[in-house]
Amino acid sequence: MWLHWEIKVANFDTWGGYDLEHLFAAGARVTTAFVRGSGHTDRAAVLERLLDDKGRPCVSEERLAKWSQRKRSRFPTDPAAEDPLTWVERAHQIGDRELARQELDRWAAGRERDKETLSRLRYYLAGLGAFAEAARAQRETLAFAGDGRDSASAWQTLAGLERQAGDHQAAWQALRECRRALEDVSGWSELGLGRMYVEELFLLAGSAEGELAGVVFAEADRQARDMPGLSLVVLRSAAEAAGKIGDQTRAEHYRNLRDAEQQRIDTA
Repeated sequence: MWLHWEIKVANFDTWGGYDLEHLFAAGARVTTAFVRGSGHTDRAAVLERLLDDKGRPCVSEERLAKWSQRKRSRFPTDPAAEDPLTWVERAHQIGDRELARQELDRWAAGRERDKETLSRLRYYLAGLGAFAEAARAQRETLAFAGDGRDSASAWQTLAGLERQAGDHQAAWQALRECRRALEDVSGWSELGLGRMYVEELFLLAGSAEGELAGVVFAEADRQARDMPGLSLVVLRSAAEAAGKIGDQTRAEHYRNLRDAEQQRIDTA
């Protein structure tokens, strides 16, 4: 219990994020009695955290049992009972992409391809660098898009995945669909979604080749002219894209805006 207390008070993040239930792991009543009977130097501080204003444990036995059950379901004693996505994350962390992919396929096999499944599949596939497959999963989620905001966001996400997969024409088509969906979003140019759309245009202009790069940059530049408060990351992408297509005038324009924004951030 005292070790859990040390973790709890280690810093601001653990104070707010480390479950109080860890301290009660032996049981609410047992833990309270143990601390009350202890001569530990932190006894008073711990009791103040464990008890409510009536001197009762802040965590009931029922709440503790539910918390414990959630923990056991997340970290079962039998490795075979683990959620395959847990193994995907672990394999990814140690760089075993083959195992991560096997576990992801195991998780996805036989599951209904609903919005939640497709979204998670897209997320993990992209994390494994399988951008083309992630894009296919994302394209399926378009059927679940609701209003204009949801649709625009879905198309913007698809554009980014197609770009990273190297299918620049598909990315461009997705961005055109995104722009059409934004027509149904009031004040979209002042929203984060609008800025993300413009950023993706610049990123695609910087990735595409030949005529397409110029066409996409022209659209990005046109949209950016009417968009206030472009972020530093967008301005960086804009300057790089302009330089790549050889438009030195616009490259200098965006470099100046980029440097001014960087200075503003540094002196804030």
